[in-house]
Amino acid sequence: MIDKCSNDGIRKRSCPNCTLCGARGELLYQDLKDHLFGVPGKWNLKRCLNPFCGLIWLDPMPLEEDIAKAYVKYYTHNDKNQDRNTVLTRLFHFVKKSYWAKKYGYLNDSVRGWKKLLSNLIYLHPLKKAQVDIAVMYLPAQAGGCLLDVGCGSGEWLKRMQDMGWHVEGIDFDPFAVENAKKKGLPVHFGSLEAQNYPDNHFDAITMKHVIEHFHSPLQVLRECHRILKPGAHLMVETPNSQSLGHRIFKQNWRGLEPPRHLQLMNMAALKKAVKDAGFEIVSIRTLITMSYMLCQSYGLSKNAASRNGEMQLASLESLIPKILAIMELMFLWLNYNVGENIVLMAKKSNDF
Repeated sequence: MIDKCSNDGIRKRSCPNCTLCGARGELLYQDLKDHLFGVPGKWNLKRCLNPFCGLIWLDPMPLEEDIAKAYVKYYTHNDKNQDRNTVLTRLFHFVKKSYWAKKYGYLNDSVRGWKKLLSNLIYLHPLKKAQVDIAVMYLPAQAGGCLLDVGCGSGEWLKRMQDMGWHVEGIDFDPFAVENAKKKGLPVHFGSLEAQNYPDNHFDAITMKHVIEHFHSPLQVLRECHRILKPGAHLMVETPNSQSLGHRIFKQNWRGLEPPRHLQLMNMAALKKAVKDAGFEIVSIRTLITMSYMLCQSYGLSKNAASRNGEMQLASLESLIPKILAIMELMFLWLNYNVGENIVLMAKKSNDF
């Protein structure tokens, strides 16, 4: 049922039950506001009572026709700021490329012999190692392979993968981001995945980086991914972990909630269920923390810090607390507690399909 009362023109509909398993939901947070990009209105989140699911979702939920109004100032329009050109930055980039060459087979022509030994330096900084792994979405090199990035934004990541040998393609529902990506010469399309009408068994890999939480029907999108992937090909998904340490500590101020753009938030059980229901075999699933960013932003939200371009502004001393929490989270991960800020899942389409 459509609620005629809108949040600044964003119509919404009642969504009382879990969209993955159909179980009843309980109210988790009420009257949340968008402190990042200033979308007016108040939003409620529910949590699935099924212990084997635990999905969190917006209720009421914005209508699909109106959700674009929540992205008018969103940062996928633009590229991120470039790193400073310091000696340490250049050394890190060299170590990163050496690590990619040794572990994933990228850039082998330019990284040979003793240079690959430098890749071992990455293990001295676990947060950087996780950041470097996720920078290629754990995908091994596949020269000439066809890669689709769903929710590609302005195409920065897609351009990197193109430069490392993939034939790339992207999709995004933000027209400004799509235009930005096209300026880079990338084959990027506007709209939903289903609307592209890709042929069966077409892609060698599909990636979804922090996008599944933005979908009204994630299971429908996952099933479409299954259809268009080749047998044996991989699907990579990264999404906020609703059972993370940050969410447990900061609760309604956790950066991963992001109402009203994050429509549905998953834990490991919910994501595994969705991917299996779509027909995939799960290869691996883990939680990780790549930097203290999520914790810093959550801390800023809890302290009502000033926001600029979707970023909470913290003083240097204030950022020490979330950095300490990041170290604690890393220790929990070493002990096999899945409390990392993000979930990363690798699945494959069965060769028997």
